[in-house]
Amino acid sequence: MKLTLPNWTLVGWKRRAAYAVFFVLAFVVALRLTFPVEAVKERLMLDAAAQGFQIKVNDLSPSGLAGVRGREMTVLTSDGTRIPIEELTISPRLWLSLRGHRAVNFDARLFDGRVTGSTDESKTAQRYQARIAGIDLSRAGALRVATGLDLAGILSGNLDVTLDLKDAAKSNGTIELQVKDAAIRGGKVPIPGMDGGLTVPPIRLGAVAARGVVKNGRADFGTLEAKGDDVAITADQVFVQLQPRLEHSPLNGRASVRPTDAFWRTEQVAPLKPVIEMGLSSAKGRDGGYGFQIYGTLGKPQARPMAF
Repeated sequence: MKLTLPNWTLVGWKRRAAYAVFFVLAFVVALRLTFPVEAVKERLMLDAAAQGFQIKVNDLSPSGLAGVRGREMTVLTSDGTRIPIEELTISPRLWLSLRGHRAVNFDARLFDGRVTGSTDESKTAQRYQARIAGIDLSRAGALRVATGLDLAGILSGNLDVTLDLKDAAKSNGTIELQVKDAAIRGGKVPIPGMDGGLTVPPIRLGAVAARGVVKNGRADFGTLEAKGDDVAITADQVFVQLQPRLEHSPLNGRASVRPTDAFWRTEQVAPLKPVIEMGLSSAKGRDGGYGFQIYGTLGKPQARPMAF
C-alpha cells in the first residue's frame, strides 16, 4: 500500500500569510527568550525616582507579550513611608505606544485587595482609569502617616480622570469611592493652638461614600458622608485642585461631625469628653455638632476647628 502525503504547496496569498504567521510566532518566541528584565527593572526605578519614589523588587519576570510582573515589591515615598505591593503586573498598550504615548495597563495586589486599570500619558493630556476592590485600610500605613489616624475599613471604587496639560478647564472625569465598616481605631491629629494635638478615641464610622466630578481642573465632591453608630459626618464645598502629581493637589472644604449620645457614654470616650469639648469649643455649632475647615493637600490633609 502506497502512502500518499497531502500537497502542502502554498501559492499566492497563502504563502504570504504563512510567512506572516511564522514571523509573528518567531518574534513572540524571541521576545520571550530575550526579554530584558534587568533593563526594565532599572527603567522602573529611574521613573519612580523622577516622581520622588524608590522601588525595591525581589522578583521580576516577563508577563504576556511585552509586560512584566513584579512580586514582593516595596515603594518608599519621600517621607519614608513604605507601601508593600504583593504583586504588580504592567503591560504596554501597544497601539497607543506606537503613537508616542506612555500608556500601560496595570494590575496590583496590595493590602489584601486589588487595583486594576490603565494610564495614558501624551504631550497634551494624562488619563488615569482604575477599579479598586477589597483594599484593607487597616494595613495602609501611608494613611496613618498622612492623617495621624489608625483607620479601618474595606475600600472599593472607580476612577476615570483626564488631566489636560495645556488647558486645565478641559480636564474631566469622575471619582466614586466607598468604604465598608469604616472606623477610626485611635490616633492623634494636630489642632492649631492645642499643644500635642487632639487624641481621637475609637469611632465607628459605618458606611462612607464619596462621589466627585472633575471639571474645570478640579474635583468637586457633591457627596462626602459617613453614617455610623458613633457619629454622623457630612462634608460640603469639598474640592481638590488637581495637579499632575495628585498627592500635591490642594484640598479645601468643610465638614460637620455630630457625635451620638451613645458615643459620649462609652467607657473609652466618657473620660475624654471634657478634654474634647474644651479643645473643640470654637468649633461647636448650634446643632451640637463640630465644624472643621479642611485644607492642605491630597497627600497631607489637615483640619482646623471652625463653627458654621
